[in-house]
Amino acid sequence: MTAVTQFIVLKRKGKWSVKSVDLERAFSAQREAMDAAIRLANDSGKEGRPGVVLFQTSKTKFDTIWTYGEDPYPPAGLDLPTTSEAPGPAKLADTLG
Repeated sequence: MTAVTQFIVLKRKGKWSVKSVDLERAFSAQREAMDAAIRLANDSGKEGRPGVVLFQTSKTKFDTIWTYGEDPYPPAGLDLPTTSEAPGPAKLADTLG
């Protein structure tokens, strides 16, 4: 059985990050980080290493957002999850443009 590569989206020091075994990338907006994580997981899956996107909702809790081979790519109308540290709806709308 092939190991699943995890791509974790989290907020750290006011920036959104995507982390995996061999990479860490920073983004200014949650949507950018989420889109990048899904793209990276999809590319990983095409290369024979199935990918899953996890969203860190608290220090110890992660929600599965997207899984290679189970969810459509590109995803349609992905709702953004929130963390306890995430900005409120008005501020989130400002960051998304």
